[in-house]
Amino acid sequence: MRFRKIARLLGVVFLVYWAGLPAVQGVEFSLSWPTPNPSFAKGLGYHAFLQKTGPDKDFSSGAFGCVRNNGSKFHEGLDLFPIKSTSQGKAEDSIFAAMDGVVAYLSHRASDSAYGKYIVLEHKQFYPVIYTLYAHLERIEPSLSVGKKVGVAQAIGQMGNTASFRIPLNRSHLHFEIGIRLSDKFDKWYNRQNFKTSNKHQNFNGYNLVGIDPIKFYSEYQKKSFSSPSDYIQSLPVVTKVQVRRKNPPFITRRNPPNGSTLSPDSINSWVCSFGPFGLPVRLQPSASTFNETVRVVSYDEKYDSDFCRKLIVRKKGKLYPSEQLETYLELIFLD
Repeated sequence: MRFRKIARLLGVVFLVYWAGLPAVQGVEFSLSWPTPNPSFAKGLGYHAFLQKTGPDKDFSSGAFGCVRNNGSKFHEGLDLFPIKSTSQGKAEDSIFAAMDGVVAYLSHRASDSAYGKYIVLEHKQFYPVIYTLYAHLERIEPSLSVGKKVGVAQAIGQMGNTASFRIPLNRSHLHFEIGIRLSDKFDKWYNRQNFKTSNKHQNFNGYNLVGIDPIKFYSEYQKKSFSSPSDYIQSLPVVTKVQVRRKNPPFITRRNPPNGSTLSPDSINSWVCSFGPFGLPVRLQPSASTFNETVRVVSYDEKYDSDFCRKLIVRKKGKLYPSEQLETYLELIFLD
């Protein structure tokens, strides 16, 4: 507790970057960098905190977005390297909770996932509910259990190189994500696919979490340009709006009722879904309108769409359609 008070006063400390913003809906929103590295807080570049995927790769390969395989593969978070290691190269950095939250999921078996040992924290004080994910851990704090409250900047584990595949010891890092969960029935979707392995992580499989760019999120936080993650998400550009012919409310809205809607459940015939960059659902609003298609594209701003690995809209014979990726997101969002 004493450390947190000091951090709140200093803003930047050696261990954790922290800065406070005004209270929002009775909740003080504070954000911590998830590793001890102060380089981002000091305004240094990618080389000072991102773990690149190999010695001949650019540091941007550890960033968020279409940064892998010459832009053809998406990376959902950041890879952050350690500032303290043993002589053998084993990372010794502690990992910290980015925000106040609750432990939603713990994966203790490294072989069960490409994430290795990982933690998912739920931040249900925000609309929509935000999740942070911390992966490739060497160790998870033994005091953590599902449902336990965690404070911002609290140590939750130790950086490592665990995964279902081999990560060299000298490339130990934290894989860190901030995102939104799409469905509460993910198993149902997963079991329809032709995956060779079973889903061992229920609703906290990475396929069910859609991320935002942590670098942009933290940068805007430093500028005090938003007062909660909700404000930040609402500020993102809308790549496309699609209307889905569906009466039942999706999981995201069952948990986070849409603002400003006066429609009764019986009068809802469709949902207008606004998606930000890379498919983040920014807004889901009910509508009374009906139409023949199952899904129709209402609007599209091509300049914000990805040209590479996660395009949301495609053109076929001059007409706009949801991409395969967006169809998957819609299937998960409206899963019964």
